[in-house]
Amino acid sequence: MRKLVVLKSVVDFIWIVTCIPAIPLLLFFTVFIFINPDALDILFDIDYSILKTPIITVQVFALLSVILAFISIYCFYLFRKTLRYFQKVKPFHDQVIQNFYKIGYLLSGVGVTASVLFVVAQLLFKGQFKIHLGITPSLMLICLGLFFMVLSEVFKVAKNAKQENDLTI
Repeated sequence: MRKLVVLKSVVDFIWIVTCIPAIPLLLFFTVFIFINPDALDILFDIDYSILKTPIITVQVFALLSVILAFISIYCFYLFRKTLRYFQKVKPFHDQVIQNFYKIGYLLSGVGVTASVLFVVAQLLFKGQFKIHLGITPSLMLICLGLFFMVLSEVFKVAKNAKQENDLTI
């Protein structure tokens, strides 16, 4: 139980220090990139001497990146909410199983989308076609998402076994 308290404390710390300030900053950045397109140099490394990329294309990529960041923050929020059920000693609650599946589905989607966006951004902004076959953050997100989906299934099976066990006594 002590490990759960430490995990919940670390997750709450990350939520307060990182996620809560990131939400208004991302909203501001989303509006600011359409007002002042020069702000896009913060997010993307564009070599204007090689390739003339229309600014609207860069803005769309920045908007998609911000959307992926918001989805990641939402996944972290769901994980935080799930830890509350663990603290209440309700690990087999329906909401826990749904949250695990939702986190897995969204993280896998973020990983796949980020991988595709990275390849397309390299092609459009740098004029290079690169596919990274090593361990990338996007690949780790896909693996983490699949793990949460498997964890959801494990908890569903365990919940059914617990219910059957409760009925036999």
